[in-house]
Amino acid sequence: MHLNRSARNPNFSSLVYKTNDDYSFVQFPVSHVLENRLIRIPKDPYYRLTDKDCPEVVGSCNGLICLRGDSTDETTNDIKVWFRLWNPATRTISDRLGSDDTYDWKYSKFVFCYDDSTGIYKVVALTAEYTQWITNVRVLSLSDNVWRIIPSFPVVPFPVGPRVDDGVYFSSTINWRAYDIALKFVIISLDLVTETYTQMLPPPGFEDVVHATSGVCVLMNSFCFYHDFNETDLVIWQMTEFGDEKSWTQFLKFSYNNIPMIYGSGRYYLRLTPVYLSENGDTLAFTNSLQDRAIIYNRRTNKARITRINTKISWSSIKDYVESLVSTS
Repeated sequence: MHLNRSARNPNFSSLVYKTNDDYSFVQFPVSHVLENRLIRIPKDPYYRLTDKDCPEVVGSCNGLICLRGDSTDETTNDIKVWFRLWNPATRTISDRLGSDDTYDWKYSKFVFCYDDSTGIYKVVALTAEYTQWITNVRVLSLSDNVWRIIPSFPVVPFPVGPRVDDGVYFSSTINWRAYDIALKFVIISLDLVTETYTQMLPPPGFEDVVHATSGVCVLMNSFCFYHDFNETDLVIWQMTEFGDEKSWTQFLKFSYNNIPMIYGSGRYYLRLTPVYLSENGDTLAFTNSLQDRAIIYNRRTNKARITRINTKISWSSIKDYVESLVSTS
């Protein structure tokens, strides 16, 4: 998934909201989140995903939305998937892409991305093999609509189980947090140009324990790692030189006590994910998957507040989006 966290281009984010089990696409300026302004849900039925044969948003690149649909074989219980490229700005959508009847995609995770070197849009599919502790990787080039198998990862993306995290795009790579076979925490990085992978270590001291509230993200064009600390604080690190494990630098640490919310099952289960940092570096936006809310934190005042923008918005599905006239073909 192409995640452009540039402070120079924070114009739009996109997400999916739910009404009566029917999902639609909505876009809005990031400033509406930071200012806690009203976000209006479009009434135009064109934005409904169920009418497009693809009820799930995989990701967004350069104004294109990658949608995923699937069906289950009633005899074998195998899952068949397909994708469509959609440009909401031009109201155009592609035919089905990537449909493969020979592979069961039941436990696969998909990432939509863009190879800057070739100008080709790709879908990367991860399927974990826990008996061998590897992750099989396939790449679909949307230019020729052909799946290719590339070398497997010798790790399993976190969390362990059928679901894995969305990949984080940075500097022509996609990155995931993962376990190796010794249950050590690593960051696996897939180069979209060479389609080869490398491994990186997290900040010192975090190789052995992976919290549910840890992960990787991109803030202000910097690759970052965030984690829970003693169930009392959230810490964010920046990798000042991408790929150099010695360049991790602590960027921010703040207490959960500053967040005015009901903790429910405990502070450990807040599941905060940083999604945006303002250009002046003062304001951070987080999503909280436990309560499906957005949280705005001000570094100068050291205070946080919960947004009350629209209860229909699914904050856990938020993705970057920049409107464009790019063709879907």
